[in-house]
Amino acid sequence: MELMPKLHEIQKELQYYTRFFQENKLYHSSKWTGELLLGLTQEEDLQQSQFAMQFIQNNTDYKYQFIREFVPEYNDIILVARNLFDLREFKKCASLLQNLIHKNESAMFLYYYSQYMYGELRKEEEMFENENSKTAINPELKLLERELSKLYNQKQLNQLNLYLYGLILKDTMRIREAREVFIQVLNQLPCFWSVWLELCKLLTEEDTLDELPNHWMKLFWSSNFNLEKFKNANCVEQFQTLLYYFRNSNFILNQIANAYYNNQEFELSLEWFERLLSIDPYRFESLDTYSNILYIKENQGELANLALQSFTNNKYVPETCCVVGNYYSLMNEHAKAINYFQRALKLDKDCLAAWTLMGHEYLEMKNVASAIQSYRNAVEIDPKDFRAWYGLGQTYALQGMNQYALYYFSRAVISRPKDARMWNAMAECYDKMDKKNESMKCYERANQCKDKEGIAIHQLAKLYDAMGKTDKALSAFEESLKRKDEEQIVDKELSESLLYLARTFLRRGEKERAMQMAKRLYDFNGPERDEANLIMSQLNK
Repeated sequence: MELMPKLHEIQKELQYYTRFFQENKLYHSSKWTGELLLGLTQEEDLQQSQFAMQFIQNNTDYKYQFIREFVPEYNDIILVARNLFDLREFKKCASLLQNLIHKNESAMFLYYYSQYMYGELRKEEEMFENENSKTAINPELKLLERELSKLYNQKQLNQLNLYLYGLILKDTMRIREAREVFIQVLNQLPCFWSVWLELCKLLTEEDTLDELPNHWMKLFWSSNFNLEKFKNANCVEQFQTLLYYFRNSNFILNQIANAYYNNQEFELSLEWFERLLSIDPYRFESLDTYSNILYIKENQGELANLALQSFTNNKYVPETCCVVGNYYSLMNEHAKAINYFQRALKLDKDCLAAWTLMGHEYLEMKNVASAIQSYRNAVEIDPKDFRAWYGLGQTYALQGMNQYALYYFSRAVISRPKDARMWNAMAECYDKMDKKNESMKCYERANQCKDKEGIAIHQLAKLYDAMGKTDKALSAFEESLKRKDEEQIVDKELSESLLYLARTFLRRGEKERAMQMAKRLYDFNGPERDEANLIMSQLNK
């Protein structure tokens, strides 16, 4: 781990950036640094943990000093313009600042930023008025790009105006240039979290990161980047290290909870979400994910409480609508669930969770066409979202269209190559198409990916048996049996394993082991008992 500054220096830096972003109307970044400031580990916290104190002392850069001091802007015109910005009177704000843009850097940024926000407002209005419009664009982009590009070439843009120029380059699909501009911004304002997030969307795992600032914020970005790329173990390790410095950071707790959720470690994820809500009970971010866990665990009481609490706190956010939708889905009221997912989409048309969950509901209602459309909308928003690809695959598989399902499952595998569920789904499609070799390879990959549901190993055992791979089949059935015993599961797969092993041991002359398996078959009613009797009669000859 790279060295961190002293806690006091981190505090000074976060205080500066919280005020700086707030004054310049960058509220999301101000909120982020402000909450991180409140989550900073205090001296009295360290007194309670000798290990944490020792860890911080061993990983502190004592030479690091933050020397900037925040100086508020007292220009009367700018103060009035900022009030107009808060009142969403963007055009009036820009008009008021027109004569100051070449005299004051703060005025220049607010002038162009208010025009950008006016364009975003117009874009939202167009999309609201025409619900089928998916091509609405910010009408101010061309003018802003022309003016800021000229100033950029003349090196007259400060760090905030560079950020705005980067946004415009990204919106006009000039990705490489946008990336370069965002890196320039971070080298001047390393605590600008919105820029780190934009960069996260534009970088791939293959990109070199040498130009990024050598600053402690890079640790946050690296951890978040690992979460985005589903490197969940790396993410958890990095964020748990940062917890020594930010003991009560709701951001870190949220990221760890999400990483465990992505890794299907739902019990651990639940623990971290509960800790998060004990610190920040009125939050709405990521509550849809928390509700997904309660849904999976069929915890109706807790999900009902979460839905009520979310609805009371803030019913006009997409996350709340998704929570309530999940509650109705668990109650098998699918029409009501769809209604709430549609509400979420009215609040945020790009809400991935709402599109995907609505697809699941339509599938439950056998409305295949609407399910496919919902999943397709999710894929259009984020082509890397494996859940939507997986949902499309499931929809076509249920229709018996295995070739189509295979294509969509393969897209899900590209997004989540280490997720056993994706490989299991592909294997099942191949099996239905009587492509046993391909099915076997997919089940083997699923097993290598630590298939937590144990689907792969049992299906592999049956495939090995069908393909005449006796030794491999025996080993796989034994592993399947061991897993069932450890988890204390009694089902059809258990009886299949016992029956195969009993017959195989009998054929090999291992009478004692064959008898053990046969005796366990008596726990089942039906044909299993008849098979057990047959094996026992052969053993007694």
